[in-house]
Amino acid sequence: MALDPGPLREIPVQRTALTVYFRQVWLPGDGSAPDPFFVRREGRWATDWTLYTATSPEVAWAEYCRNHPSDVANADITGGVGLDLAGLAALGSLALGAVPARALYELDFAFDRLADLTSAWASELLTRAGFDTASFTADPPGYGDCPELASLAATLEWQAILVPSAAWQLPDGLCVPVFQEGRLALVEHRRVVAAARPSVAVAAATTYADALRPRWLA
Repeated sequence: MALDPGPLREIPVQRTALTVYFRQVWLPGDGSAPDPFFVRREGRWATDWTLYTATSPEVAWAEYCRNHPSDVANADITGGVGLDLAGLAALGSLALGAVPARALYELDFAFDRLADLTSAWASELLTRAGFDTASFTADPPGYGDCPELASLAATLEWQAILVPSAAWQLPDGLCVPVFQEGRLALVEHRRVVAAARPSVAVAAATTYADALRPRWLA
């Protein structure tokens, strides 16, 4: 059943300044700086142009871990022993050396139309529109109703949305998919780290898709 745009138009949009974090999906082989706006036309909120950002570096790295569990599995820092609480305390701050390094950017936006989908009122309106809120954390490949909602972003004039992170299911686990309309709201960007990797602690705290959690993190 198609989503009803009527209730979606009632979701409040905010004029707000927001700093978000973007983990690059590649590094140029020639050592030059990567494009901080290289986007993939796939994923939970796919449109012709969606920049997947997060409200903290931890969420950005957790999203990587969730979407690339085989990379994390191959980066077993325990040598097959597995991670327990003592091991997490000792190794948590270490980076996963076998995971491909990526650049991390900090982006400042001044949005005119940011839709916060995390409020109780937004949840009510989403439900009225036929959107299943469990879709926010639904596993791939379908991602529940999220792709359909993303396809309505331009019609609703949403520059970006504030949504729960499927990978960092904690109170501070929020993602900010920025759509084409929101690109012009960018004020400034900075490369925070030229090449970095997620930490053991982030990999352990990540929520993975069903049955895909790397065994060494158990």
